[in-house]
Amino acid sequence: MTRRLILMRHAQQGGAAENDHGRRLTPEGHQQAHRVGARLARLGPIPERVLSSTARRCRETWAEMAASLPDTIGLDFESGLYNASANELLDAVAAVDEATDRLLLLAHNPGMSLLALELAGSRESERAQLSRGFSPACVAIFAVTGTWSTLSPRTVRLESFLAPVEDAARPST
Repeated sequence: MTRRLILMRHAQQGGAAENDHGRRLTPEGHQQAHRVGARLARLGPIPERVLSSTARRCRETWAEMAASLPDTIGLDFESGLYNASANELLDAVAAVDEATDRLLLLAHNPGMSLLALELAGSRESERAQLSRGFSPACVAIFAVTGTWSTLSPRTVRLESFLAPVEDAARPST
């Protein structure tokens, strides 16, 4: 059975807050997160478990996404994911229960971009897609053939890299 690892950077955040951890989503960020949740509900994969940073913008991103997804998804907010490095994110994934087949990791850049590039290894077509970076609300979906604890470029393949979903009903300018 192939597992799925969904890497997502939080949606667009505003600049004003007492501290970085408390920054909120902008109205566009709320819309972005809602559209990502709706897209996953429609096209999959629907995560079984979510590991998220404790930052307010990640909490708000998940709340918007969750509105479109089943309420049976396991959710863990982990303080260690706040501004985590690629290695720290990889360690968090490695600790996931092996019974989980579809995992969403919701965190920050530059860690998310660097982790995605690390998982792409030397596969140039994947690296070319991911080298555009993780703008807010970007999602990279990897197929995983190994265990979470052995996650590496040898055990994953990039299935899709999704830029923020635009609202088709919104007029273009």
